[in-house]
Amino acid sequence: MPDWYERDYWLPPDIWSGSFEVGINGSEGNAESFSMRVGGNLKRKTDWDQFEVKITHAKTDSKGLTTQNNALMNAREEIFLGDTRWSVFQTTYLEYDEFKAFDVRLALNVGLGYMYYKSDATKLKGRIGTGTSREFGGPSDEWVPEGVFGVDFEHQFSKRQKFTATVDYFPDWNDFTDYRLVTNIGWEFLLDESSNLNLKIGVIDRYDSTPHGLKPNDFDYSVLLLWKL
Repeated sequence: MPDWYERDYWLPPDIWSGSFEVGINGSEGNAESFSMRVGGNLKRKTDWDQFEVKITHAKTDSKGLTTQNNALMNAREEIFLGDTRWSVFQTTYLEYDEFKAFDVRLALNVGLGYMYYKSDATKLKGRIGTGTSREFGGPSDEWVPEGVFGVDFEHQFSKRQKFTATVDYFPDWNDFTDYRLVTNIGWEFLLDESSNLNLKIGVIDRYDSTPHGLKPNDFDYSVLLLWKL
């Protein structure tokens, strides 16, 4: 048994997994800029449930001015329904963006998940549910009933390459032309097996059909170093 000061004592590897990612680039001289992106995820999986939380933060400064500053948190608790393909889930989604019309958006959803396909290399799961969201500090500061329709896809091309994609569609139950669409895509390449060091190419696209005078799309792309626990 590991000692109390070791990671495996608090986070047994057969139950817990996670990673930390960081990406930095910049320039000095005629064009001065600095961009930083950090994030991480932590997952706990047992025979009857799975919990996962993902956090990312991106900030860009150009010539002394901040041109990007956002943070996202997505937590999901999933309970498997015996040996069936079905599960029930609850998600908490928190979004901060300095350049949005609101300060913080909070979304809470519950629903059913279904594993359409699962093999050693590939997983495809669908989700459907309902919930509510609210934009704090913006022009529409009230709770809005919304649905959630989601897809999770994962494919392990080889020992060194893995592709993941998650798409979530959040329509307003009162008006389906008012919706949000969040797409998160990542491609990981194992660089060093001994240290679990990976290179990750990621894309996050956040579309809002009611941007309150701003652009509806926020498209973030990144190249990161990722360390897995």
